[in-house]
This record gives sequence, structure tokens and C-alpha cells, in this order.
Amino acid sequence: MNLLKTQMIRSIAIKILFFAYLLVCTVGIHLKIGNSHSIFIIEEWKAEDQIIPLLRAPITDATSTLTKEQKTQLTNRLISFETEKGSQIAVLIVGSTGEWTIQEYAVKVFEKTKLGRKGIDDGILIVVAIQDHQTKIEVGYGLEGTIPDVTAKRIIEEFMIPKFREGNYFQGISDGIDAIVAKINEEELPKTNISRIAEEKFPALEQKIDFDKYIVFMPVLIPVAIFATATLIVSGIVGLIILIGVGIFFHLLTISISIIFKICFAILFIAFILIMNKIKSKTTNKSKNVRKSKNANKPFWRIILFGYNYNSSAWSSSSSWGSSGSSSSGGSSWSGGGGSSGGGGASGSW
Repeated sequence: MNLLKTQMIRSIAIKILFFAYLLVCTVGIHLKIGNSHSIFIIEEWKAEDQIIPLLRAPITDATSTLTKEQKTQLTNRLISFETEKGSQIAVLIVGSTGEWTIQEYAVKVFEKTKLGRKGIDDGILIVVAIQDHQTKIEVGYGLEGTIPDVTAKRIIEEFMIPKFREGNYFQGISDGIDAIVAKINEEELPKTNISRIAEEKFPALEQKIDFDKYIVFMPVLIPVAIFATATLIVSGIVGLIILIGVGIFFHLLTISISIIFKICFAILFIAFILIMNKIKSKTTNKSKNVRKSKNANKPFWRIILFGYNYNSSAWSSSSSWGSSGSSSSGGSSWSGGGGSSGGGGASGSW
């Protein structure tokens, strides 16, 4: 009895230490990289270098600088303007543009998102890099006559930067949008038939599911399903629950790491589990006949809960369990079809 209690305590302690280790690693990595989506850090966001976002809404705030109400207000204004006039205006707020200059970064985002109408190229992108203290208005070919570089420069210096220096980013962006909209409204642009498109694309921006990001996981879904099924058979429901818990830690650990590193981490983790099981099997002195005879006497419900390989001898008469059971721990973009930018517009800093 004392031996069984010792084994049970040892098993629970090992599992607790294992999850504590994963938690510490997760917190450490998130604090190190300053992940903006991390549940462990709410301070300044640092943009990952070499990442060009594909904008999926008029307002994209990667830094959580704007409140939900402010984002909704700006979004409704821009959608209403696009519906009426046709020109597409987008705002991107980041922490830093990384190794790129803000001019290079704005052009890359503009062309990747394809702002503006196809053949008209009447899109405008406002980029605000908070940590870099820089902003940029990128103008599509079709609006370079309406908003030349000198006009874009004046809008930045007179309407946006003064508010940014006060820390009022919402008002600076709002005033900049008002100035841009006023200039575009002075010009005659081709008629737009975007009202139906706007109603279809933007009724529930907050609820929209980004299916694109799940496609990259398709090559690993089948092996993961096989591994989960094997865990259920070998270690039962308890083992599967532990595997799900490890999966949550794995997701937190790699949430801002590329898919290649995710796959490598998963392979290393599965290899670790297999090696540990191999070591455990080598240290077991029971013969195959003994295991077969014990498995034959296992109650079905215990096999379902704890797997085929649980050790029935670890159960006492009061049905308490020990550590001998082997559990494995184990869309479319917001685009008008344009995107041609000649590098026009202007930038500024504060």
C-alpha cells in the first residue's frame, strides 16, 4: 500500500512539474519577444520583422492603441465613404516597421492588399508606426493628382502629428482621414457600385473567421489525429485530456512563431514522448504473458478511462489510482482589386 501511494504521489508530482515547466517556458518566450497576442504581456507591442500583413478591414490596429468604439467609429466612416465615393482608405497601426523604412513598408502593404478599385487604383493607406514615431500616407496612382506629395505632407504635419505628439492617436488619425476625404470629394471620380459589396463584406467584421490561417495546418492535421487516437487507445480519456492540455501550452508557446518552427517543435515533442515510452518499456521487467493475463482481467470502463496499458495492480480496494498507468502527454482580404502605388504620398515623424 505504501509503495502504491509513493508511486501515485511521484506520478502526480512529475505531471505538475512538467506543466509548470511548460508554463515557465511559455511566459519566458512571450516576455522575450513581446508578443502582442500574449496573455502574459500587455505592454508595448513590437512588430515582427519581415512580416507584411494582408489587411482585412478598413482599420487594422496591431497595437490595441484604439478602443473598440474608436475602431468601430472609424470603420463605419470609411465604409460609408467607400460606398458613396468608391475610393478605398485603410489605416494600419503597428509598433514598428522593422528593418524596412516606413515608405517601403507602406508600399508593400498597399500592393499586397490591393487597395483601390481595379483599373482606377484610387486607394489610400495610412500607416502609423508608434514606436518608430513615424507615419506615412501612401497614395494610389489614381489619386496622385488629387493628393500629391505636398498635400499629403501638409495633412500629416498639420492634422496628424500635433495630435500624435499629445498621445491622441485616434484624433490624429480621424483628422487625417477627414482631410483626405475632403480632398477626394473635390474631385470627380468614376461612379461606384459598391453598396451591395459593402453590405456583403462588412456586416460582421468582428465576427469574421479568418479561414486562411488554418489552411497551413492541413498537412499536419492527419498525423495529429492519428497521434490523438493512439493516445486515446493507449492512455484512455485521462491521457487524451493531458494531451489536450499540452496542446494548449504548445499553442501559447508558438503563437507568434512561423509554421516551420511549429512543426519542428511538434516533431521534437512527439519524439520525446516516444523516447520516454521506449525507456520505460526497457525498464519494465514484466513478461509479455504476465501483461496479457493482467490485460485480460481489466474492467472495460477502466480501459476506456485510463487506456489499455494502465497497471491494474496500482488500484487499491478503495479504487484509488497510482502512477503506473502510461498516459501520453503529449478568408479573403479587404481589397478592392487595385493595389498599384507609385510610391506617392508623404511621410512624417514626431
